[in-house]
Amino acid sequence: MFNWLLRKRLSGEAKRKLMIAAARSEEAIIETHVANALDLLEDLGDEVDLDRGIELYLEMMAPPDPVAAIVANRVMARTETSIPRGVVVRGGRFENVFRDDQKRNPSRRDDRKRR
Repeated sequence: MFNWLLRKRLSGEAKRKLMIAAARSEEAIIETHVANALDLLEDLGDEVDLDRGIELYLEMMAPPDPVAAIVANRVMARTETSIPRGVVVRGGRFENVFRDDQKRNPSRRDDRKRR
């Protein structure tokens, strides 16, 4: 994926920032797929079972195989827990994925200043 990085002269810090941005972007894409798949399952209701609903979503969107596996796992985990069918979980871990860490959690910034 990042073969072009091998040809470029980037500082270690620039490479680190680039990799973090790419990871955040990939997580945001995955979370968008999960939210959309949950929306589809909610819209389909009892017309199809969970496995078939996920399969339909992945066939329509055709994400790469590793992404498809992650999406399927996260959708199943969110629907097969104590969360009732039809209740869609929004936000969560990656809700603020593109925000600066200091804006996201000011208490962490204060902790760093104390050290």
